[in-house]
Amino acid sequence: MRVCIVAGGTGGHIVPAIAVAEKIQGEKLFITGRSRKAEEKFSKQIPGEVKFIDVKPVVGRGLSAISGFISVIPAIKQALEIFRNFKPEVVIGFGGYVSGPVLLAGKLRGAKEFVFEQNSFMGFANKISSLFADKVLLSFPDAEIPSFARKKSVYVGFPIRDKFKAELSSAMRSGKDGELINIFITGGSQGALSLNLLFLETLKKIIISSKEIQKIKVFHQTGDISYSLVKEFYEREIFPLVNKKGFSFDVEIFPFTDKIGYFMGIADLVISRGGAGTVFEVAYAKKPAVFIPLPKSIGDHQFKNPLKLFKDACIIVRQEEKGRFEIIMSEILKNSVMLEEMKKRVESEMRNIQIDGTEKIVDILKS
Repeated sequence: MRVCIVAGGTGGHIVPAIAVAEKIQGEKLFITGRSRKAEEKFSKQIPGEVKFIDVKPVVGRGLSAISGFISVIPAIKQALEIFRNFKPEVVIGFGGYVSGPVLLAGKLRGAKEFVFEQNSFMGFANKISSLFADKVLLSFPDAEIPSFARKKSVYVGFPIRDKFKAELSSAMRSGKDGELINIFITGGSQGALSLNLLFLETLKKIIISSKEIQKIKVFHQTGDISYSLVKEFYEREIFPLVNKKGFSFDVEIFPFTDKIGYFMGIADLVISRGGAGTVFEVAYAKKPAVFIPLPKSIGDHQFKNPLKLFKDACIIVRQEEKGRFEIIMSEILKNSVMLEEMKKRVESEMRNIQIDGTEKIVDILKS
């Protein structure tokens, strides 16, 4: 079986594609874009041969959108040129602007076509690709997708990488100070400036207003853009306050990590956006979490993702709800009871849910 896997744009699209690529036996080719940093970062982790397509995202209106649409035609030609040699029997797209042109090229070559939708609301690229797909594979059984796509949809779960599982297992076996609360904050592979600022400003307010907080260590993935700002905030705003009050506080700051499983494993609390990848990884790890959805995400999927999966076993806070976030974090940092209750709820809710869909996807591709 010759399989082409295509994904691009962000780690949220590329990481589940890698999970499936790692399990495919036989000839395989991975196609991604070359206009985003995430594609460059993750390309070294992709197993097998990798090809790059020049295509721009279709976003917004005006010249930007027009430029994206114009880039589709040469991208299809590039994909057809690649397929002259590879001759795929199966093409599976994991979303992102690069998926559409490659899937269409695969269709023109007579390949069997699959679209994987990771979110609870189907994005534009996957809606178009679903028109000519043989099957649509869903992470969420109740995902909001067009009726024509629903007729050929299959619920599979979300692909979790073996690397994530191994790091998670190893980290959870390692011992740590029982009194220490580890907090992992991540805005995804690209980071999130507003999420970083909300957390930092809230942490500062809690430290100022508190007579005592628990022993805390923060592992903060900032994204490339926010790294210097976040580092400076801790140095100028947080540490002087912590030292003055004598609180036990430490932090590790990094722009990007490919060891998400490790940090999930050692975390007592995860704070993140509501992208499908992070939501399913948190669920797989059975960790207490506070999700702060990206405002104006397509179809509000970053709010719906954790809500559909966790029900009431997690906390979801809108970015504008600064006061509510401060109340929640203050309770967590001052008293371990709330965190323990959150842990029990998520372990109970996730006990009977099959998260990892990697093997099921590979089986469908082979059928």
